[in-house]
Amino acid sequence: MSTIEKAMGKHRQSAEKPNSITAAMKAKTEASVKSTTVSTPESNDIHSGGSNSNVSVSGVSEKLLTPQEPIVHQPIFIDTDRLKNMGMVMHTDEAVNVKINNEFRSIKQKLLENAFGSGAAFHQNGNLVMVSSALPDEGKTFSAVNLALSLASEKDKTVLLVDADVIKPSVNHTLDIDDKPGLIDYLVGNVSQLSDIIYPTSIPNLKLMPAGAFHHLNNELLASSKMEVLAKELASRYSDRVVVFDCPPLLGVVETVTLSKLLGQAMIVVEQDKTKIADVKAAVSQLNKDMAIGFIMNKAVRGAYSQYGYGYGYDSKAKKS
Repeated sequence: MSTIEKAMGKHRQSAEKPNSITAAMKAKTEASVKSTTVSTPESNDIHSGGSNSNVSVSGVSEKLLTPQEPIVHQPIFIDTDRLKNMGMVMHTDEAVNVKINNEFRSIKQKLLENAFGSGAAFHQNGNLVMVSSALPDEGKTFSAVNLALSLASEKDKTVLLVDADVIKPSVNHTLDIDDKPGLIDYLVGNVSQLSDIIYPTSIPNLKLMPAGAFHHLNNELLASSKMEVLAKELASRYSDRVVVFDCPPLLGVVETVTLSKLLGQAMIVVEQDKTKIADVKAAVSQLNKDMAIGFIMNKAVRGAYSQYGYGYGYDSKAKKS
């Protein structure tokens, strides 16, 4: 049994938390109302004074917050001891989980080359990387989180991990953190600024963007011009940033195909002895033809596909770079 297979077993044992986005947003709204509403005769004039209106309470002048003001997030705590016990990438101690650390070091090198090196000229938005699979339960979220953790250890790069599996979000469950407003909330318009859905974490260089609340028009939102503008912003705003998108499985789902039109690279997770080659070919055929497409052989027998029991390669388009 390989290191990744053992780690995947531990990962599946991690209890999922119920979705609490709606409750969190409600509590946040109530807190905002309490902090800005004043029971005085002048309270009827609060909203007529513009965004810089002041309210005097007991001689203290307080500036009212407006929806346009960015929210300052406190870093989300990620329990690295828990990740270590799950067998995930760990760079705080080089003696821990050595095999999987090296596996993802190997995997990320080609991604970085296509994003910032000689391959960048061939792949538009090469720093926007999709992680998906042909079918569910092949380890895509496990791989996406480990890739993000490995990229975060780079000394001159930062990483944003986006939970783009808007159908069945899993990143928050994997990291054991609370659900928060995210991508879909921004696209719908419930969140006004992009910075409001990007959360710093206790792991240096790693930020998160949750999936947000489910919406019946998920695909239409991902295909919107607002999403296209968002992708361009993420690709160009920070020259040192890699954005990893944990996407839904490809077969039977249109959201991932829609997203692929905006991204520069794709990593397709394939489970050894389970995924059929025909399914992999069908899945890849739906992707943006200009993408660099790589494959991760998950749960592979040691030595069968690589020295680490983890296979990785790029298609002919990527080889030109």
